[in-house]
Amino acid sequence: MKVGDLVKRKPEWGDWVKHNPWMLSEKDLEIGMIVEADVDLVAIHWPSIGPNWEWKKDLEKINDKIN
Repeated sequence: MKVGDLVKRKPEWGDWVKHNPWMLSEKDLEIGMIVEADVDLVAIHWPSIGPNWEWKKDLEKINDKIN
């Protein structure tokens, strides 16, 4: 993950949401942009809360999925 990538949080309930989409929260669906990157953390600008540091392991890069 690098600066400029679009990301979203991995669902809080994990793989359960594939079979139970009602378990998704608004937070799980939010898309943010990486504005600063470190080794294990990235700073992301979220539309609802602004800049915030998140663990890379808790995020999913979506740049490649957008056409």
